[in-house]
Amino acid sequence: MKGPIRMPTKVLRITTRKTPCGEGSKTWDRFQMRIHKRLINMHSPSDVLKQITSISIEPGVDVEVTIKHS
Repeated sequence: MKGPIRMPTKVLRITTRKTPCGEGSKTWDRFQMRIHKRLINMHSPSDVLKQITSISIEPGVDVEVTIKHS
């Protein structure tokens, strides 16, 4: 097993005017969302992989499993 290996953090930014009509002072809101990714390399039998993928994970956390045959 290798990891967790940190992948580059993706930062999504949105800048909008605070006033909906465009009148008034020119004030801005800045929002950003950061996406953090980790990579874990495992060499294990398929039954162990099934146990790992059956673990319950918090909402808002996405897990992607890729199987490569060597």
